[in-house]
Amino acid sequence: WKVTVARTSLDKFTYQMIFPYLSIYIVALGASATQLGMVNSVGMIMAGLLGPFIGWLIDKNGPKRLYVIGISLLALSYLTYGIASVWTVTLIAMMVYWVGHSISTHSCATVCGNCLANKDRATGMMICETLAAGLLGMAGPVLATWMVSQSGGVNIGGIRPLFYAGLIITIGTFIIVLTQLSGRKWTKE
Repeated sequence: WKVTVARTSLDKFTYQMIFPYLSIYIVALGASATQLGMVNSVGMIMAGLLGPFIGWLIDKNGPKRLYVIGISLLALSYLTYGIASVWTVTLIAMMVYWVGHSISTHSCATVCGNCLANKDRATGMMICETLAAGLLGMAGPVLATWMVSQSGGVNIGGIRPLFYAGLIITIGTFIIVLTQLSGRKWTKE
């Protein structure tokens, strides 16, 4: 549970750094408002359609294997955003992001649900949310504003470093999960 709290908190921090600038970045790369909506919708639809399959894979293989795959996809997404020179490349990055996010979220929930006793589950999940969405979630936009201003302002060149920072943080969370999370599988009793 502690491993998932650390990973989720850093993931939320990264997301909160990038999210406020993502639409601006995609439009600056040439997307229209309609295309911007399409980019996000396609990724979310893909992740939604894969949800039941992801659950089955977690049940079959255990959450750790899928967790690291999901985190790897998040890292690939941030890298793809960072190297994008046209908006159409962000379509790929967004699809990869939503699939990776779905896989890692389902894996995290499986670990959390199985590691905490029934009487502690709600408290444990709220501690995670408080740390992730609360403290680190508020710090993300502050750091992002500073980074963008130091990198040339609200333009492609100023926003691009956020994706590389997200990549580095996500690689760090990959290492945490890979080395610290048990490979335990849970079975039906």
